[in-house]
Amino acid sequence: MRAVRDSGKVSLGTLVLLLLLGGAVYVVALYVPLYVDSLDVKEAVAAAHNLAGRNLNDAVLRGEIRQRTSEMGTHEEPDGWGGLRTVPGLGLTDEQIRIERNGVTGSVRIEVLWDRTVTLKPTRRTHTFHFRALKEGIPPR
Repeated sequence: MRAVRDSGKVSLGTLVLLLLLGGAVYVVALYVPLYVDSLDVKEAVAAAHNLAGRNLNDAVLRGEIRQRTSEMGTHEEPDGWGGLRTVPGLGLTDEQIRIERNGVTGSVRIEVLWDRTVTLKPTRRTHTFHFRALKEGIPPR
Protein backbone atom coordinates (compact mmCIF):
# COMPACT_ATOMS: atom_id res chain seq x y z
CA MET A 1 0.00 0.00 0.00
CA ARG A 2 1.39 3.44 -0.96
CA ALA A 3 1.16 6.48 1.27
CA VAL A 4 -0.59 9.41 -0.34
CA ARG A 5 0.89 12.83 0.33
CA ASP A 6 -1.43 15.78 0.60
CA SER A 7 -0.18 18.60 -1.54
CA GLY A 8 -0.88 22.23 -0.74
CA LYS A 9 -0.59 21.88 3.02
CA VAL A 10 1.74 24.22 4.86
CA SER A 11 3.38 23.05 8.03
CA LEU A 12 3.21 25.17 11.13
CA GLY A 13 7.01 25.26 11.33
CA THR A 14 7.26 26.71 7.81
CA LEU A 15 4.68 29.36 8.63
CA VAL A 16 6.52 30.38 11.80
CA LEU A 17 9.81 30.50 9.88
CA LEU A 18 8.29 32.76 7.21
CA LEU A 19 6.83 35.08 9.86
CA LEU A 20 10.19 35.33 11.62
CA LEU A 21 11.95 36.00 8.33
CA GLY A 22 9.43 38.73 7.43
CA GLY A 23 9.84 40.30 10.87
CA ALA A 24 13.62 40.28 10.50
CA VAL A 25 13.38 42.02 7.11
CA TYR A 26 11.04 44.63 8.65
CA VAL A 27 13.43 45.33 11.53
CA VAL A 28 16.45 45.57 9.21
CA ALA A 29 14.58 47.97 6.89
CA LEU A 30 13.65 50.09 9.91
CA TYR A 31 16.97 50.23 11.76
CA VAL A 32 19.67 50.12 9.08
CA PRO A 33 18.99 53.65 7.73
CA LEU A 34 19.10 55.01 11.29
CA TYR A 35 22.39 53.23 11.95
CA VAL A 36 23.93 54.49 8.70
CA ASP A 37 22.83 58.07 9.46
CA SER A 38 24.35 57.73 12.93
CA LEU A 39 27.67 56.67 11.41
CA ASP A 40 27.53 59.62 8.99
CA VAL A 41 26.94 62.08 11.84
CA LYS A 42 29.86 60.60 13.77
CA GLU A 43 32.01 61.11 10.68
CA ALA A 44 30.81 64.74 10.40
CA VAL A 45 31.65 65.35 14.07
CA ALA A 46 35.11 63.84 13.57
CA ALA A 47 35.69 66.09 10.53
CA ALA A 48 34.64 69.17 12.51
CA HIS A 49 36.88 68.09 15.38
CA ASN A 50 39.84 67.81 13.02
CA LEU A 51 39.04 71.30 11.71
CA ALA A 52 38.82 72.70 15.27
CA GLY A 53 42.59 72.80 15.68
CA ARG A 54 43.01 75.20 12.78
CA ASN A 55 39.77 77.16 13.16
CA LEU A 56 38.73 78.81 16.42
CA ASN A 57 35.34 79.92 15.12
CA ASP A 58 32.67 77.57 16.48
CA ALA A 59 30.14 78.81 13.92
CA VAL A 60 32.36 77.40 11.16
CA LEU A 61 32.46 74.03 12.92
CA ARG A 62 28.68 74.00 13.32
CA GLY A 63 28.33 74.92 9.65
CA GLU A 64 30.59 72.02 8.68
CA ILE A 65 28.44 69.59 10.64
CA ARG A 66 25.21 71.04 9.21
CA GLN A 67 26.56 70.90 5.65
CA ARG A 68 27.61 67.25 6.03
CA THR A 69 24.22 66.28 7.51
CA SER A 70 22.05 68.31 5.14
CA GLU A 71 21.13 65.38 2.89
CA MET A 72 20.85 62.50 5.35
CA GLY A 73 17.54 61.51 6.83
CA THR A 74 14.54 63.79 7.10
CA HIS A 75 13.00 66.10 9.66
CA GLU A 76 9.81 68.11 9.97
CA GLU A 77 9.65 71.89 9.73
CA PRO A 78 6.73 74.32 9.96
CA ASP A 79 5.31 75.00 6.50
CA GLY A 80 4.15 78.55 7.28
CA TRP A 81 0.48 77.55 7.22
CA GLY A 82 0.30 75.99 10.67
CA GLY A 83 1.26 72.50 9.52
CA LEU A 84 4.44 70.52 9.20
CA ARG A 85 6.29 69.37 6.12
CA THR A 86 8.99 66.73 5.83
CA VAL A 87 12.29 68.02 4.42
CA PRO A 88 15.66 66.36 3.86
CA GLY A 89 18.48 66.65 6.37
CA LEU A 90 18.60 66.38 10.13
CA GLY A 91 17.85 70.08 10.72
CA LEU A 92 20.38 70.43 13.51
CA THR A 93 20.20 73.58 15.64
CA ASP A 94 22.93 75.34 17.62
CA GLU A 95 21.53 73.82 20.82
CA GLN A 96 21.99 70.32 19.39
CA ILE A 97 25.63 70.96 18.40
CA ARG A 98 27.60 71.56 21.60
CA ILE A 99 31.21 72.71 21.31
CA GLU A 100 33.39 73.16 24.38
CA ARG A 101 37.01 74.28 24.31
CA ASN A 102 39.53 73.97 27.13
CA GLY A 103 41.99 76.83 26.87
CA VAL A 104 44.46 75.23 29.25
CA THR A 105 44.83 71.80 27.62
CA GLY A 106 43.77 72.78 24.10
CA SER A 107 41.22 69.97 23.94
CA VAL A 108 37.93 70.34 22.11
CA ARG A 109 34.71 68.48 22.85
CA ILE A 110 32.04 68.32 20.14
CA GLU A 111 28.75 66.62 20.91
CA VAL A 112 25.71 66.35 18.65
CA LEU A 113 22.36 65.23 20.04
CA TRP A 114 19.49 64.54 17.67
CA ASP A 115 16.22 62.63 17.47
CA ARG A 116 14.70 60.64 14.63
CA THR A 117 11.00 59.82 14.61
CA VAL A 118 10.04 56.68 12.73
CA THR A 119 6.52 55.63 11.80
CA LEU A 120 5.95 51.97 12.57
CA LYS A 121 4.09 50.65 9.55
CA PRO A 122 1.41 49.38 8.94
CA THR A 123 0.23 51.15 12.10
CA ARG A 124 0.45 54.90 12.50
CA ARG A 125 2.37 54.65 15.74
CA THR A 126 5.61 56.55 15.90
CA HIS A 127 8.73 55.95 17.90
CA THR A 128 11.42 58.52 18.58
CA PHE A 129 15.02 57.36 18.65
CA HIS A 130 17.60 59.48 20.46
CA PHE A 131 21.17 59.62 19.13
CA ARG A 132 24.44 61.09 20.33
CA ALA A 133 27.74 61.60 18.55
CA LEU A 134 30.75 62.69 20.58
CA LYS A 135 34.36 63.46 19.78
CA GLU A 136 36.76 64.94 22.28
CA GLY A 137 40.47 65.39 22.61
CA ILE A 138 43.22 67.61 21.27
CA PRO A 139 42.58 68.22 17.56
CA PRO A 140 45.42 68.21 15.03
CA ARG A 141 46.80 71.58 14.06
